[in-house]
Amino acid sequence: MLVTDGIHLIDGVKGAHVYVVTGLHTFLVDSGMPGQEDRILKYLNSIGLDPTATEGIILTHYDIDHVGSAAKLQKTMKCPLYAHSLEIPFINGQLKRHGIKRWLPLLTRPIYGKLTIPENICSLKDQKLFGEWEIIPTPGHTPGHIVLYRNGVAIVGDLFQGGELRLAPKFFTWDKEKLIESARTITSRPLRWILPGHGPATPASSHWLDNLQRTLK
Repeated sequence: MLVTDGIHLIDGVKGAHVYVVTGLHTFLVDSGMPGQEDRILKYLNSIGLDPTATEGIILTHYDIDHVGSAAKLQKTMKCPLYAHSLEIPFINGQLKRHGIKRWLPLLTRPIYGKLTIPENICSLKDQKLFGEWEIIPTPGHTPGHIVLYRNGVAIVGDLFQGGELRLAPKFFTWDKEKLIESARTITSRPLRWILPGHGPATPASSHWLDNLQRTLK
């Protein structure tokens, strides 16, 4: 489904949303739960994209519903996989996830299959990538969570939930105070669209933003 500015939300992916950004640069953001690679590749083909022409896969953070199909997609698409340096040890299994998250790969395995660990992950920091896309560190939900921002469009991972624009749930959040600081960082910028990992893609109307900003005070 085309959302805005050449950005597609891939229909039917289990877990977190997967976005494909097209135009001068083509790349994926996140990868859903394990076992979603065929659905993602089929969607790329349906809009006329050769998966091997994709320039990279960017992971907003380490949760299984965002990284689940990354390793298999990377193998098929033959492209770099990117994540913030603080997320990489969690993604490749060197560090244990915080709280209940450490058990999610085991709890979800009977439904979605075993999580395949990516072998090569490129480190992201505060930088621009793929043209004018800005990588903004937004710690809180996880230590190295990032948001992608360009021209009023923010792909926000689990910083916000879509629809009524709520913060990520506290019980899945590593540091609530840092999450609030990160939310303030993003809402201080000009916004036209908020594209979350969960919930609908949301036009950044003053109504929703005003409601959200009141919760950040």
